[in-house]
Amino acid sequence: MNSFVDTISPVAKEHIAARIAYVNDVALAVVHSARQLAEANLQFGRDWLQQSSNAWQQAVFTPAAERSEVAAPTAEAVAQTLHAYQRHVAQIASDFQTSITDVMRQHVPQTTRTATALAEVVSQKAAAETDQQWRINQTASRDLIDQASRFAQVATQNRAMQEPASMQSAEDSGNKN
Repeated sequence: MNSFVDTISPVAKEHIAARIAYVNDVALAVVHSARQLAEANLQFGRDWLQQSSNAWQQAVFTPAAERSEVAAPTAEAVAQTLHAYQRHVAQIASDFQTSITDVMRQHVPQTTRTATALAEVVSQKAAAETDQQWRINQTASRDLIDQASRFAQVATQNRAMQEPASMQSAEDSGNKN
């Protein structure tokens, strides 16, 4: 018994392989970008936690009169960290968009070619099956017409034959004499 894969045409196999390669490369690009984003988030979280911890320590251990002098550089450092994180995330998004564009440039022509070839094969097969069905229907119609013609001829021949006189009509003519 043939497996399902053995029954797939070579053109369909080629198209499936092209689609799988395309989806695989897209998935790899997504995973790579997601990993970069996770690493950026982790680093930002660590930096943010460290700076927040330092700010709290300075706020707790710095005399009230000196807190304004210490708070400004700390706030600036936190703002710089946030700004650096935003730039990093924007760069990751830009790199992701570039990698997806590269994947599309690499795979779309092949996938389009195989899809076109598959569509042509399916179209040819459908046309052939339609033609075959049309011929079967034509043959069946001719057979039906031929049978109807033979039936009509037989019926015409039966009407052309004289009907034998019935016995009743023979008796009636004999009694009248």
